[in-house]
Amino acid sequence: MKKILAMALLIGFISQSAIARDEYDKTFDSIYVAQKIYYSLDKKLNKVYSKLRKKLSKEGKKVLSKSEAEWVTSRDHKCAYPETNSVNIGCAVYETKERLHFLEDRLRECEELGCKIHKL
Repeated sequence: MKKILAMALLIGFISQSAIARDEYDKTFDSIYVAQKIYYSLDKKLNKVYSKLRKKLSKEGKKVLSKSEAEWVTSRDHKCAYPETNSVNIGCAVYETKERLHFLEDRLRECEELGCKIHKL
């Protein structure tokens, strides 16, 4: 009876360890995927930013540069934790996606209606 109980406890421990390992693996997989998504969005954002910048006047370029610097500061304030040297990657993905959509809208606006510097 003691052997059966010991085996049951051992099997339970092994099962819990396997479940914990699977969750651990899933966590790292999700971080990896989120990081890949972030890099992809950041690359798209930089392309759209460059295209938009080419369409702007000298004054528009200054406004866009200032707006971008303010956005980076805001994103970092929301998503980065300097005290632990870490970043909330989900937050970074969300903020970058929002900025990308904003810049895409401004680019489309420039192409279709003319650039509206006050919207940058």
